[in-house]
Amino acid sequence: MTDATERVEETIIYEGLTLRFDAALATLTLNDPDRLNALSAAMALGVIEALTELSKPRRGVRALLIRGEGRGFCAGANLAAEARAVTRGQGKAPAINAVETAFHPMLRRLHALPVPVIAAVNGPCLGIGLGLALAADHIIASEAAYFQAPFRNLASASDSGLTWLLPRLVGLQAARRLLLGAERISSREALHLGLIAEVAPEEGFEEAALARAAAFAAGPTIALMEIKRLLADGLSGELDSAFEAEARAVARTGRTKDNLAAMRLFGTKQAPEFTGQ
Repeated sequence: MTDATERVEETIIYEGLTLRFDAALATLTLNDPDRLNALSAAMALGVIEALTELSKPRRGVRALLIRGEGRGFCAGANLAAEARAVTRGQGKAPAINAVETAFHPMLRRLHALPVPVIAAVNGPCLGIGLGLALAADHIIASEAAYFQAPFRNLASASDSGLTWLLPRLVGLQAARRLLLGAERISSREALHLGLIAEVAPEEGFEEAALARAAAFAAGPTIALMEIKRLLADGLSGELDSAFEAEARAVARTGRTKDNLAAMRLFGTKQAPEFTGQ
């Protein structure tokens, strides 16, 4: 990992997005507040570009924070233009094609990102926005946030990997409520169901989310990456395979500077400063 002192703050602007680098933390902001950050195909492709940029070794990124500008996280897909196209008789909505060409490729890249991803959900989180949030390793939500998968209301099947993710996160019955019933749930209920990791007050939410993301960025990055990979592989693997994979991962992390620093201070009252190396 690159030394954080070698990097300066920088912001890159994409269509409907901004990507900010601040030492070891990258922040990706959905920036179309007038539409509650509804995601267009162009924005999804911009997210892929942003992920490619922040993954460059010279960036030294150790965590990614995803947030929404304004009063919403993401109100789902931007269907306004697509609805107009259907009304004019121009065939099926482009959003249907965008699932395969933009939305799902974006989510695949995000799920595969090796560093911890934190989603700060400050308001409505719907449809593809829910899929985007669930691609994160840690979701912090405002008390004003709510979650919904309203595909049935559009007479559409669900996308974003939700039929795979939701049963594993909240169980089959709750997943049915969310997908078949299109129920809207509050951040408190989402926490109770295990859909998200924590809820923070609406006042001071941005600061709380940034603090949480900064803590991940200052963590033992290689160990966190190994744990994240083990968790992902464990969802489809067997217990014996998990034992073997963990043993290999422990051996790899045992050779890191962060592990050595932590072991030296073990049993003392001092906390190690992790460098991500």
